[in-house]
This record gives sequence, structure tokens and C-alpha cells, in this order.
Amino acid sequence: MRTRENNIEMYERVAKRIGLDCEYIQTSSKKKSLLITDKETFFIIGTGAPGFYPNVKRFNSFLTNNKILTQRILQKFNYKVISTVSISTESYSSVADLLDVVGKQTQSFPVLVKPNKGQDGKNITICEDVNQLTKVCEFFYEEQQGFLIQPIISQNEYRILVVDNELVLIHSKRNPDIIGDGTSSIGELLEKVPEGKRSQAIIDWQHKKRMTTMDSILKVGEKFEYHITKIPSADVYFTDNFPREVELWALKLAKTISSSIVGIDVFIPSDIKDTASYTVIELNSNPAVYYLPWRCNDSETPYRIIEKVLRNYFKLS
Repeated sequence: MRTRENNIEMYERVAKRIGLDCEYIQTSSKKKSLLITDKETFFIIGTGAPGFYPNVKRFNSFLTNNKILTQRILQKFNYKVISTVSISTESYSSVADLLDVVGKQTQSFPVLVKPNKGQDGKNITICEDVNQLTKVCEFFYEEQQGFLIQPIISQNEYRILVVDNELVLIHSKRNPDIIGDGTSSIGELLEKVPEGKRSQAIIDWQHKKRMTTMDSILKVGEKFEYHITKIPSADVYFTDNFPREVELWALKLAKTISSSIVGIDVFIPSDIKDTASYTVIELNSNPAVYYLPWRCNDSETPYRIIEKVLRNYFKLS
């Protein structure tokens, strides 16, 4: 059984198998990237920049890295997005002015507050009243960082992946959780989760909803969520024979943003074929596939997608 490979290692494995040359090159003082070549051209890949896909346009990366801008563009073309209060802190001369606007636009709680730029759930907070929201707004104002205020939506979440203008993957997502064994406390079970993978805001919110503490014992099979950012699952999973409605919708969105590569995260309330019900959460111009073997028990699809990318780029038969 293969050890867990990251995206770059997967690219190296596939590139060598199809006859391409690979070497690691120093691209910064702390980072090496993978150089893939044939006799005529080359391709450099790495986490962040330059990314995993050679055909991603610079403005697509710019768009998907800015949640506020992404929402504005999608709304302009009639895609449904999460109802959002978007705050650009530099537009306000004082925190009092900012709080006045936020107070008028935020009428119901709880709400989710997250930075305009960022990933992996960093600096995401759940606010259950105006006092909590005030503290979070003051933090972002002090940091001069734009942020978004959104309702908490309890719907099924999916990742839809388009690569080189072709729908290649659909999978469900779920909140990461610990599962009770009838004897261990919540605190004991959470200790087994790396600290960086836990969200204290979500843990605190779970305790408040469930009236539990870190010393509470979870029943056998009882789940306790510990992060707002959902993880991939294979509860719903397509690598071919896609619902035609989903395929048409995804390819249309990719065309709308002029991108041949896009990972689309969406809320779907019930029927996956009902694309009119889709709410776009965010877009990703550098979607990873390394997690599929161990999150979705699929060790074929990530290598197939990577081979598709390399063969298309290097024009291999």
C-alpha cells in the first residue's frame, strides 16, 4: 500500500511513468518546486504559486483568492451565492463607523465571520450576539483586513471539479468530528486531533448548543464536530456518468469565469440535479486531489486527473 503522497509527489510519479523528466529546483530560500520537462517545453509545479495546473490564468487566481470579488462576479452572472455582508476595513475612518454599518446590516444571529482572504478555516468565528460580533469587527479593523459576515447554512456541501474544460469529479463534504466510545470525554477525544486541525470557535459553539463541557462523555457512536471547514467524503461520489444537469452547470460556470480549471464548492439542499437550488460557497483555481485515496478511498482518480493534465499540456497521445 502506498504511503500518503502529496500533490507534487503524485505529479512526479505520473510524469516519470509517462516518460517525462523530473527534478526538484529551489524556487525560494525555503521552498523547492518540481520541474517537469520533455524535449521542447517545461512545467513547474508547487504549492501556492506556481500551483498544480499550468493553464490557470493569473486573473483566475486573483479572482478566487478574493471571496468578496468572487461573489460580485458570480452575482453579476446570476449565480446564487451566500447572503453576505462584505466589509472592506480600509473604507472606514473609524471602528465606530464600521460597527454602525455592521449593526444595521446584521439583524439575526448566529453568524459566521471570516476573512476575505484565507483558507483552511483560519480566523473564522461564530458570533451569537452583537457583543461577540463587535469584538470580532474590532479585531479585523485593527488588522486592516477585509471580512465577510454570513448566515450559518445547514445544507449538504459538495466539491465539483472541472479540469481542462471537462467535469472530472463530484464528491460530498462533511464536518470533521470525533465519535464517542461511551467512556472517553470530549476533551480526551479532541486531544487526539492535532491542535491546528481544531477550531475553538466551533468547539465552543457545539458545547453551547449541546450543553456539554470538555469533561462530558459522548455516547457510543455520538458525533461532536470540531471544525467549520468541511472535509471530503465519498457519501456522494462521481468520477464518471455524471448527472447531465450538473455537468452543464459546472462547465457553464467555468466558461463564465474564463477558466479551464476550477474547484466549485456548493451547497445543495436536496436533489443534486436541481442546479437552480445551488448556492456557490467559493471557487478554487488550484484544487488539490491528493486527499482522494485516504478521504474517499479512491487511489485511481487523482493519478488519472494528473495524467490528463500532463498529457494535455505536453501534447502527448
